[in-house]
Amino acid sequence: MAELLIWGDQHDPSFFELFMEKQVMAQFIRILKNSRSVSVTVQLLQTLNILLQSMRSEQAIYYLFSNEYLNNVITFPFDFQNEELVAYFISFLRTISTKLDTNTVSFFVKTDNEEVVSFPLYTEAIKFARHEESMVRIAVRTLTLHIYNIDDKAIRAFIMSPDLVGYFLELVTSLRQQTFRVVDLVTEAAKNPDSLPIMAKLEEAVAETGDLLFYCNDIINADIAELSRLMTQHILDLLVIPVLIPSLRPAHETEMQSRELSSLYLLSCILQVVKQRDLVNRIGLELLKKSCSRDGMVSDVQLIAADSTPQIKEEKIIYESSRELLLSYLFCENDKLVLASLNVLVAMLQNKVLNETLLDALGILPQRKRYKKLLLQALVGNNADDEVLFSPLPVMEGEDHVDLDSMAVSFVMPRKQQGAAELICRADNDHSPSSSNTNHIHSCEPATGTGAGQLSPRRNRYQVLDALMRLLCRRPPPCAEALWHTGWLLRQLLPYHEQKLRDYHLCMLSKAYTAAQEDLMAEVKDCWCDLVPTLMVEEWKICKKASETSALKKDTSFVLWPSPAVTFPSGETSSSHIGERMQASVKVFVILHQLRTLVVEGSIPDVPNLNQPNEPAARPKTGRSGIQLTVVKRDMEIDLTPGDAVPCRIAFEKGKERSVYLLACTKGTGGWLLLAEDVPLKQRRGIIRVTAALAGSNPKVDGDHPKWLHLRIRSPHPPTTDMPRAGSGGRPRSRRLVDGRWTLAFADERTSTM
Repeated sequence: MAELLIWGDQHDPSFFELFMEKQVMAQFIRILKNSRSVSVTVQLLQTLNILLQSMRSEQAIYYLFSNEYLNNVITFPFDFQNEELVAYFISFLRTISTKLDTNTVSFFVKTDNEEVVSFPLYTEAIKFARHEESMVRIAVRTLTLHIYNIDDKAIRAFIMSPDLVGYFLELVTSLRQQTFRVVDLVTEAAKNPDSLPIMAKLEEAVAETGDLLFYCNDIINADIAELSRLMTQHILDLLVIPVLIPSLRPAHETEMQSRELSSLYLLSCILQVVKQRDLVNRIGLELLKKSCSRDGMVSDVQLIAADSTPQIKEEKIIYESSRELLLSYLFCENDKLVLASLNVLVAMLQNKVLNETLLDALGILPQRKRYKKLLLQALVGNNADDEVLFSPLPVMEGEDHVDLDSMAVSFVMPRKQQGAAELICRADNDHSPSSSNTNHIHSCEPATGTGAGQLSPRRNRYQVLDALMRLLCRRPPPCAEALWHTGWLLRQLLPYHEQKLRDYHLCMLSKAYTAAQEDLMAEVKDCWCDLVPTLMVEEWKICKKASETSALKKDTSFVLWPSPAVTFPSGETSSSHIGERMQASVKVFVILHQLRTLVVEGSIPDVPNLNQPNEPAARPKTGRSGIQLTVVKRDMEIDLTPGDAVPCRIAFEKGKERSVYLLACTKGTGGWLLLAEDVPLKQRRGIIRVTAALAGSNPKVDGDHPKWLHLRIRSPHPPTTDMPRAGSGGRPRSRRLVDGRWTLAFADERTSTM
């Protein structure tokens, strides 16, 4: 029937006229009420769903919506213990929502004095908002967003009525509880990194948290001012202020850092996803606020003040604000924490609605915006003299201060829903697992006031610059993505004139660059030396792009996944391991070289100047064979010129020796080892059977058998494809590729040492 009606809707209206004449929709309702078979009910819902999706004519849609037919289906007391029935019912509701507009929505509401008193489509749908099946939850969210975007005052008033407004509180409460679950699973994953069930649960929890956050953002952007304010206040009162900001402060230095890592991740997600001015600015304000929940954290890391000497102080200090704690994580040995902290800084700079005064107070206002601001102040005569405007790093005497207490009035929203928020906070503290597990995100009552007082943007600006420079020059270096973010942030913060860094920062950069240069030179002497120039060109483009444009990924959840720190112990001989070390060395060298070039010359060239020697005029030995090295491959026929092709024996299987010829081909920095066999009936002609890289072959004559030559055969895959991408979040390989070994037997001792 559905297929006939759909065809008739598009080709012959008489089909649907007959459908209306026979009151088939009324018959559907009668069948639904009298049926005791779930399969019949499911088929009916499916038929209605197909009709609603496929009907195009306005007459057909209006008939299906009329006479309370669909409302009777929506309010029918289904047995939702059947999961299949739930899926078809929710799909049916979602399809209806796609057809709603300011005209059709009137078919699904009941009004009294122009006020909506009943809207079954909405009220029945939100009952499934916390269903265990993710597809059901997604359908409910899609349906509700369709309704929120209908420009109808009566509908919006109904949604915000006291009986239904609690849905939004429950929604943010779910986001809060999901946050606690993520922390639990991150902790478990750190303890059991090889547990696939835990990893699957963590992936599911992270995905649900992200979906909830995007859903909240869509609600905020639904063009309902009152709803936007309500959602913003709930997120602040239930998640940001009592949970995420306090959780940046470690409870004990010896504890696992899952809570802090999760808080940084969620903060970066909120700043990356949400573009609501009040919410984003309040987060910036809370980062500046002095902590009231715990005593200041004592750390061994010293953030140099702007008036300090170039000497590094090792004395302990106390971090009073969350902003200082955020910067302190840049000094951690845990690259995940470093990267999570950088993600927050990058997300704040990317968010276009964050107030520039707050950015300046946080110490991360880009220099181009800062100079624009100072220039405007100078033009209007607002206390900005030339010395301040054009000084590279202003001195501390007479520095500017910002009164955050007075500025906070612009960002602190009315707290109409504070009572409900406090109730949820207390309930979580009393009944959630976080009350007994110190690894949970810290939770406290929603705070009032700022506690920020007077702040110095110049001092904070210098703290950020100093922290980034120390991270960039850290030994051992952080992961590549952390270096990319650091480079991009420095490009935003460095002044646009000749003296970009202080002398001791330049000294730090010079020492780090020299160390990176030494590391790279060591790799040039190792088994992947032939790939260093190619890899440098590739990494140059990647690093330059990352430093010029923000490289923050849409999914930054990889910081939550456990991965052991990549270490390169001395004495390691595996070519796979050496390849990873070589790639890491190239990345660090390229990033430092580019920043050094930027500071000295003011710009970064598009390609590196490698100063590679030109190809020699004389062709290599194998040139006499006519071999084109760029097309050397197995089963290719070549000349076996005496002196170039050395006869020997090799066994690839036990007890099966083969007579072959060994050839070495070189071109520039690359080269190959070839094993070829005679071609029958063709004198001095052979077929290449095996190829291997010449670099890293490390030939050694056997101590007991002088006629034997041992060769190491490195992995045929370059390290760029053999190792996981930095920051990909994938689980690290438990096993690396094992090097191959060739043992060649020659006719005499002299040949084996040629």
